Amino acid sequence: MRTTTLTCTVLAVCLVLSAGLSKAYCDEVWRAEFEDACARTTDVMTLSANELQALIERCERLQKVIGQQEETVRRVYLKRLQMCKNLYVYILEAKSNEKQQK
Repeated sequence: MRTTTLTCTVLAVCLVLSAGLSKAYCDEVWRAEFEDACARTTDVMTLSANELQALIERCERLQKVIGQQEETVRRVYLKRLQMCKNLYVYILEAKSNEKQQK
């Protein structure tokens, strides 16, 4: 009986820890994706239209993930992500207009 109780306790602790680790891992994944997507703002003028479109799509996917985070994290990262996305959209439109004028 005591062994069964101990086993159940150990399993419960492992389950709780694994849930915490999964959440921590997921947090790291979206943050790494966020950093990678927004890191391209420094060389935005050298990107092709396809690269810009891919970055815009990444930002849109990230918005959904970040929208599920706690309020403070959500507000900060959504604002930063929106600024990155807006820059990519602006440059894509500018390049498109430039191409049409030629």
